[in-house]
Amino acid sequence: MYRFFYWLVLQRLPAEGTHKVSFAALRAMVQVPGVASLMQRWLGPSDAKLRVKAFGRELPGPLGLAAGFDKDAKGVRGLLALGFGFVEVGTVTAEAQPGNPKPRLFRLPKDRALINRMGFNNEGATAAARRLERRPDGTVGVNIGKTKRVAEADALADFTASATTLAPLADYLVVNVSSPNTPGLRDLQAVDKLRPLLAAVRAACDTASPMRRVPLLVKIAPDLADADIDAVAELALELG
Repeated sequence: MYRFFYWLVLQRLPAEGTHKVSFAALRAMVQVPGVASLMQRWLGPSDAKLRVKAFGRELPGPLGLAAGFDKDAKGVRGLLALGFGFVEVGTVTAEAQPGNPKPRLFRLPKDRALINRMGFNNEGATAAARRLERRPDGTVGVNIGKTKRVAEADALADFTASATTLAPLADYLVVNVSSPNTPGLRDLQAVDKLRPLLAAVRAACDTASPMRRVPLLVKIAPDLADADIDAVAELALELG
């Protein structure tokens, strides 16, 4: 049924349009009473052996949804109903921003892949927080990034503003310094720049959520040198 619908309808739409249509359909489905719980019963992990412990929580399964699909925390209920062990929303920036000009999402059918040049399009931390206040049970992480218009010198204040708003509502927080679509962002992966950033975000999380230590993760680019990955990992363990 999915393949039929894809070839008949979805492939005729631009890639970003396909995402919007399918995501809107999922959100509409779980508004029907009983549908979300029924989906979770059918699609969620049924074997207790799949349960894993992470972030100080027990997850129903090891497979989760990474940030990028639900940038504004609009569909957490529906995504959890699909059976994911956790859902990560974002990337969220302190300020709302439109992202890069369209088209910015491209299909590679032969590779069964997409090229993503979205540019952190989202409605901002305050809008995401309002939705997360009403989120259902389940593990939900929040991925935060730098607002595009903010200079690198002001990145620390920008990240901590997002952390202050979102940490009390997140089961874990991810500092995203990996995107090539935000000028200067990857420069923050250097340990001498990343240490003060993570220390400030850690302090902001602890102040905003004094009764619960929010786990802090770091998202880095896949092409860092091994030595740099080791250095960032040690820093993340120290401050996370």
